[in-house]
Amino acid sequence: MQQYRFLTLTALLAGVTLLSSCGEDDPAPIVVPPTESGIIEVDGGGATYPNTAYIQFRTGTQTAVARESWDLAFATGSDFKVLINGTTGAMASATGETDINAVSAADMSAADSAAITFSVPNSVGIVHVDDVSNPLAAPVISAISSTEASNEVYILNRGSSAATERPWKKIRIIRNGEGYTLQHANADGTDVISVDITKDSDLNFVYFSFEDGIVNVEPGKNSWDIAWTAGTSSTNFGGGPIPYFYQDLVYHNIYGGSAAAEVLEEDIAYENFTEQDAETLTFSTADRLTIGSSWRTTQPSETTPPQAFDTIYYIVKDAEGNIYKVRFLSLTKDGERGRPSLEFELVSDAK
Repeated sequence: MQQYRFLTLTALLAGVTLLSSCGEDDPAPIVVPPTESGIIEVDGGGATYPNTAYIQFRTGTQTAVARESWDLAFATGSDFKVLINGTTGAMASATGETDINAVSAADMSAADSAAITFSVPNSVGIVHVDDVSNPLAAPVISAISSTEASNEVYILNRGSSAATERPWKKIRIIRNGEGYTLQHANADGTDVISVDITKDSDLNFVYFSFEDGIVNVEPGKNSWDIAWTAGTSSTNFGGGPIPYFYQDLVYHNIYGGSAAAEVLEEDIAYENFTEQDAETLTFSTADRLTIGSSWRTTQPSETTPPQAFDTIYYIVKDAEGNIYKVRFLSLTKDGERGRPSLEFELVSDAK
């Protein structure tokens, strides 16, 4: 994967001049201007789309992380909230119990088990996943209460959508000062493990794997703009919204300060879009699925194979206020899903 980063000669000379004008006792930081443009082949991992790829436009770089590498995401802000791994199709259900030793998978009815099994259609499944557009707004695990006795045990289906099927877990999470304590065991097990989770203000979430403990997943909270992945979204076949697993979802980093808007080519051509046009847009800061799956079609016809649309593109504002236009160029590489490509161009430099 080739990554693109461009520094203009003018910018480099400016940096040298800045350094030479500073005394030894008053060093000034080198200000690296944002990348002006580039093409990125997304490292989704190929046909089985095993990765989530986090992309930052101002550096022209990406970080690919295995979707199966984590199970729970612990929010680091002032709230005490925990997400499940929607990128594997995970689902969870509250048990009404607060004693983890009193709960087993055998206590679940067939209906309860079906409710947290990812299938189509699952008419009640939407309440057993985190909100697909803004997970922290409505996580399936209730906000962790400061009153320890109010925190329930949950049965967690870790998800097997384009992922390895693994044992279900029972979990209970309580507060531990300004952090969390996670209690967990296999759903039918009695060997309960307790783990303390400390918040990290440099991250949106601290991620936890039942196999590997605390793991690195997202880059720093201000260090990515969009993420390409497979994961849980929703659809409606006529009976109301149901959870639906999509490949080629694109989220923008609503918790790290990114915002996004879509533009139709027929309204303003990609090549003609300017900083003045950006001022007319309403950027979404609360719906991470503003891009979502709208950039591609996977329903082939005689005239339309699976492909990236050339009729739509997106404007992304990063945490520093730089504004980029972003256009997807392809859905596949040599006919294989999981390696789409996109181009981006700086529209407005926040300076």
